[in-house]
Amino acid sequence: MAFGDRKKKKYAEFVETVSGEIVYTGKYCVYDVNNPLPYTRYRTCIALACTGAAILAAAAGLYRAPGTDRTLYVVLPYVFLLGFTLLMCYRGGKVVKAGNPMKAFDYRNSLQPLLHWAYTSVVFAAILLICYFIHLAKHGTQGCSMAAVVAFPLMAALIAASDLWLAFILRKNEWREADGTARED
Repeated sequence: MAFGDRKKKKYAEFVETVSGEIVYTGKYCVYDVNNPLPYTRYRTCIALACTGAAILAAAAGLYRAPGTDRTLYVVLPYVFLLGFTLLMCYRGGKVVKAGNPMKAFDYRNSLQPLLHWAYTSVVFAAILLICYFIHLAKHGTQGCSMAAVVAFPLMAALIAASDLWLAFILRKNEWREADGTARED
């Protein structure tokens, strides 16, 4: 399948009208009213989890903890964790912005990948913690303050906890497919 064919398939639900306006003609996904969280809380939880993880990931980079400046096997997992956390926040913002009902196109390209980015971020947080503690066991604190030695892994663990909470919320609250454009809140 050529790249152009994939692009045509991806945007098959959009049609250009005679006036040049692009209109969505596909299906919609509606937030199920029987979910444990009301829709406004669902959006708030996604925003809080993504924002909290991003702030913690950025703040962890500000600490000069042992191994975070010149040790590749500690820096590399942190860079991946930061990158995947930012991707997760990007997708989370798109989900919060999409609204209810959400286009099936947005559901496939925002909500479903959000769960994968959250799990990937958890994996890199775990790898970072393992590498950090290995470096700490081999080389000690290297003259760093005890606050930095403790705060860095604590922030990585909190990022993982935030991402797992987000994954739990996404798994627990279902969306169902609907044909119309009527709003159901």
